[in-house]
Amino acid sequence: MNKAEVEKLLQKYSDGLCTEQEKALVESWHLAELSTKDSDLNHADLIDAKNQIWNAIEEQTELKTRTRYALWLKVASAAVVLLFVGFVIKNQIQKQIPADENLSKITSKAIKPGGNKATLTLADGSKISLTDASNGIIAKQAGINITKTENGELIYTVAALSTSKTQNLFNIIETPRGGQYQVNLPDGTRVWLNAESSLKYPAVFNQSSRVVELKGEAYFEVAKLLSKAGNRVPFKVKSNLGANRNQEVEVLGTHFNINAYSDEPSSKTTLLEGSVRVANTSASTSNLLRPGQQSIISASSPSIIIKDVDAEEAVTWKDGFFSFNDENLETIMNKISRWYNVDIEYRGAKINKLFGGRISRFNSVNEVLETLQTTGDVHFKIEERRILVMP
Repeated sequence: MNKAEVEKLLQKYSDGLCTEQEKALVESWHLAELSTKDSDLNHADLIDAKNQIWNAIEEQTELKTRTRYALWLKVASAAVVLLFVGFVIKNQIQKQIPADENLSKITSKAIKPGGNKATLTLADGSKISLTDASNGIIAKQAGINITKTENGELIYTVAALSTSKTQNLFNIIETPRGGQYQVNLPDGTRVWLNAESSLKYPAVFNQSSRVVELKGEAYFEVAKLLSKAGNRVPFKVKSNLGANRNQEVEVLGTHFNINAYSDEPSSKTTLLEGSVRVANTSASTSNLLRPGQQSIISASSPSIIIKDVDAEEAVTWKDGFFSFNDENLETIMNKISRWYNVDIEYRGAKINKLFGGRISRFNSVNEVLETLQTTGDVHFKIEERRILVMP
């Protein structure tokens, strides 16, 4: 990537014409913040930071062939974002405190991020480790072929459908702590499953309804399905967590994210495209969501709270980022705990601070914690697979 191409990409970003991959190269929370707020960084600091970023981009793109371009985009964008975040934060902190009081680095053995890990439970109760299974067809049930791809996807295809044999056949895909997986359901719906989550779904959907059950977090791209009469078949996602948090989301064809972990205080549904109806079945209430809105259902109230959000921020985990938008430390550490499979222990006074930023999930947990630590509001210590959180 030469100088002219770099400048062209910057202009596309400024005009809002970048693709998602191009946006990932130039976008981070701090870049957005600095574009709207006064910063104590001087002009030379900003130019130096940009030069470091674009030098890294130019160096990497010259080393990669076109056939590897898509894969490199993911890795390079993560590195560039962390480079910019780290540079800006460290410059700001170092200007505010004496040199001998600068934060020390976390020096314990690096804990690596999660990856494509999951277990598939078939209708007959047999379990298949998708982490260890070879690529190709891994199972057949009642005329359905189940295939694992090299990209970490599970795909269902109809070989010779026999309706009588497929009724009441359900599969369950589960990701552990430190795992994620993508599954293409029998109707063509694509689902990305985040860490420590599970999805129960039929081996074949019928012509009247499509119902799946989710625990944890997943992003859905629902395929449109027509009945024999030509009517759209609704798609429903149930998340039954008890304590007034039994939720049902009904859609006809849309993109949305559901975060429904039992250890979080609320269930959140974020709509990116289309239209969904969110129902709190514990309280017999429901609301319609528009794109760019998020519903919140908590045990403390029977109502469904609707608010406008940056919907893309809710699904950055799917693209390899932690994204924090005025989030408390407990919520952030829950995300880190699930993805890196570590335990969290809090010591000292509670930290009542809200954090914002975007950090790559491709980095070790040590790097992520170092970046959070540069705020000066929180400190960490790693003891094997336990993280101590301190003021």
